[in-house]
Amino acid sequence: MQQRLAELERENAELRLFRAAFDMAAEAVAVCGPDWRLLVVNPAFTAITGFLPEEVCGRHAEMLYASLGDGTFLVEVDEHLRRGSSWEGEVWSRRKTGEPYRQSLSVACEHDMRGGPSRHVLMFRDVSEARDNAEKLWRHSNYDTLTELPNRGLLLDRLLQALVLAGRENCRAALLFIGLDGFKTINDTLGMTVGDMVLRESALRFGRCLRKGDTLGRFGGDEFIAVLPHIDTIDEVEAVVRTILESLQEPLLIEANQILLSCSIGISLWPGDGEDVETLMRNSSSALEHAKAAGRGTFRFFTPTMDARAQARSRLAGELSEALEHNEFSLVFQPVVNLADGSVGGAEALLRWQNRYIGAVNPDQFVPLAEEMGLILPIGEWLTLAACREAKAWQQAGLGDLRIAINVSPRQVQQTDIATTLRRALDESGLSPRLVTVEITESLILNSGTEIIRKLERVRDLGARIAVDDFGTGYASLSYLKHFPVDILKIDRSFVSEALNNADDARLIEAIIALGHSLGMKVVGEGVETRQQQAFLVERGCDLAQGYRFSPPLSAERFRDFVRNFEPQQP
Repeated sequence: MQQRLAELERENAELRLFRAAFDMAAEAVAVCGPDWRLLVVNPAFTAITGFLPEEVCGRHAEMLYASLGDGTFLVEVDEHLRRGSSWEGEVWSRRKTGEPYRQSLSVACEHDMRGGPSRHVLMFRDVSEARDNAEKLWRHSNYDTLTELPNRGLLLDRLLQALVLAGRENCRAALLFIGLDGFKTINDTLGMTVGDMVLRESALRFGRCLRKGDTLGRFGGDEFIAVLPHIDTIDEVEAVVRTILESLQEPLLIEANQILLSCSIGISLWPGDGEDVETLMRNSSSALEHAKAAGRGTFRFFTPTMDARAQARSRLAGELSEALEHNEFSLVFQPVVNLADGSVGGAEALLRWQNRYIGAVNPDQFVPLAEEMGLILPIGEWLTLAACREAKAWQQAGLGDLRIAINVSPRQVQQTDIATTLRRALDESGLSPRLVTVEITESLILNSGTEIIRKLERVRDLGARIAVDDFGTGYASLSYLKHFPVDILKIDRSFVSEALNNADDARLIEAIIALGHSLGMKVVGEGVETRQQQAFLVERGCDLAQGYRFSPPLSAERFRDFVRNFEPQQP
């Protein structure tokens, strides 16, 4: 008898332990009979679902999953349990309030002596927050936060899928590389907030132009990519492309600003324009560059000629990165003449590159490339020092105090302390700063803030002068000049060449000379090639001139000979 009582006490202790575990479990537990009617639930069940035990016990467990569709979810689980002892998965359910949530659910079945179900045990936990966080992380990793379009990584994946689909269905795929024209100007003049709004509006307009199944994504900056996965004819591609171009014909209304915008598009096709994702991307980018060069607001299909140019550009970039190390750069000097008395006042230092394999490379080719690659900074430092050394050598050779003009790129001014660079060159060469003119571009004036002005003022504080090169070709307001430390205006050669035949160009030159003199500046006429052009500038009071009328750019030795033997060219 005592032994039986001890066994009962032990069983009761086990039951209390199991009950405590049942009540204290963090996961919801619901026990159902063979007909799936709920028999008992634990407190975690109530905490997750909101249902009290008396509200659910006796009811069919399908009530928890009625929102899944046709009400046959547990029937399907039952079918599975006949082939095994458990089922696991994630499902949607609803709380008592009607709020949907995600369950990580496992169902186990206890069988009776005959092998039939005697009880079903459901255990689940709420994984809504964890899944939402995972989805947010996935979206953040795969979508652009500004436009909510697929980002570069997801785009490349979609492109790969499009190529696989095209190969399987024996059709073609197209890749459109879309670049907004003049977007930097919008950012610089209206601010980045407006620029972001322009990107979002452009994304919306482009998205409405695509077919069902196409993918639009933001590649970065002001560039978008469209993947067209099922192409039967080139006409289909052109139809989409023209719709995209036309989508920007209507001005964008952004914060009361009516913004006229256009885009250019480069197109590559598979198969034909590359066998892999990387090649297609490179070739469509090359086609985009040609579309922009053709006048913008247009499109270009990739051609093998473009690829050859892209490969040549890639080789040029490789050689350019080692040009300084191999001492391949040199300077030539174009004389600058005083128009009042015909004397040589100095020279403009111009950069030249003689590559050991390619030979002479045109500055129009390598200077923009150096800008893109960030090499213009060390190259600019080399040029500044070399030019100052040569100007000092002119003095030592008895040629007098000739001025040296040094071109600096906007990036040099924006990303470095140009005054420190110049001072270092002056200290090393021994040249007086009063003989140095630093030439900046008109675009730098347009895009400058107070920091750029301070940098230029420090250059002037050294004793050097500031010149604006190619003046008249940009969009700078003339009123900007009075706020900038500018000493010299250089009239662009395009105006000088047409001054005798074009009344508008003649009047513009007269206006620039008058403006410069009214602000106490000197004015230089560039590209003077004829006696008549020289006479035109003299009559209008232009101070200085340079061009083939006097001399082409010369090597250092030939420039010295030029100065020694120079005879004034009378108009």
